[in-house]
Amino acid sequence: MRVLSIAALALACSGFAASAQTNVRYFNGVYGLLGDIETDAFLKETRQGGKVVSAELDVCHAPSPGSPLRDRFVVALKPQGNRLVGSGQTQESKRPVTVDLARSATGNSYSFEGTVKLGDQVHKASSDDLADMSEKDFREQTSVEESIADNPADFREVTPGTIAIRVARTAMVDLLKALRTENVKVQGYSIAPSCESLRRGTVDVQIDVDPERAVDLVSKVKAMPGVTKAGWTSGGLDLNRAVRIPAGAFRDSAGKLDRQKLGDAIAAASAKVFSAQRGSVEWDDVTGELTVTVKRPDITIPELGLTEVIGIPFMISGEKPGAKDTIVIRIGQSDGEILDDGAVPRLTIATNQSGEETPEPTGSDNLQAIIARELKGQTWDADKEAWSK
Repeated sequence: MRVLSIAALALACSGFAASAQTNVRYFNGVYGLLGDIETDAFLKETRQGGKVVSAELDVCHAPSPGSPLRDRFVVALKPQGNRLVGSGQTQESKRPVTVDLARSATGNSYSFEGTVKLGDQVHKASSDDLADMSEKDFREQTSVEESIADNPADFREVTPGTIAIRVARTAMVDLLKALRTENVKVQGYSIAPSCESLRRGTVDVQIDVDPERAVDLVSKVKAMPGVTKAGWTSGGLDLNRAVRIPAGAFRDSAGKLDRQKLGDAIAAASAKVFSAQRGSVEWDDVTGELTVTVKRPDITIPELGLTEVIGIPFMISGEKPGAKDTIVIRIGQSDGEILDDGAVPRLTIATNQSGEETPEPTGSDNLQAIIARELKGQTWDADKEAWSK
């Protein structure tokens, strides 16, 4: 009997320990906490058995409806009966925050009702039909894939002229001031405050730069205060319509690109594609993008003698950072406009303003093949993900 009693007691104690085991659960995408104000929120609960012993609410939000700015507060919540209450302040504006939420559960569905006082405004909070998840599932759901390649083997997954710089938020202003002298184009969306940057404390500043200067720029910004990572990322023109040519005829002995010679060669090939006359050849000194125009008679109303002007953008780079032996020509979306360039008086013809995407000019599908033929290069096969003749 004594042995049985001891065994029963041990079993009872182990059952009690199991029921009191600490368990962390998450609610992701908790909505409706600040009325009409846009939010990105999650709630973390620490439980012992089925009882909530503590919680934490993380809310990233617009300061007011429609604002492009973002603020954030993280408030520790204490259970009081079926309510979770706590207070704190916002991360950016330092406004006081008070949270009072009633928590209820029906099966595996949870609801939170109450109020959130933000500054001097009280918002009715209501979020229902929420499901909880494990910490592992939450991390997987909210993880962000690394988008910066600091030393890519080639430019298949990233773009040669698109650079991303991960910098501490406290150092971003100084970085942007330094970039003023670097002849680059900063993508405005990348420096706008985001929930991700508020939570991790860093910003991925994205810039466009001439691929010929990208390697030196990446090396330079890596040494700047607050920068934790810098390299290439995706953006701009991809490889879908690309041509690879030997670089020997278009680089000097020091490896410098002969822009005029290469631009003229691409323009001549483009004119053949469209059975047109060569127009302009322009290089963007900031991004390194080449824009070629060609002209041909417009066939819409032949009696008017109108001209179709076709513009084609190209991105020129090596095959990988620092490579000088080959040149990759990425072909962008070509577009056309109709001009009356005859004797006066002339018609002024508006371009398409319907907002709908217009098809490329007739012949654009042949750009890749004919440029490769004329410049003795190879074409990128998107299906095989390889270069082919």
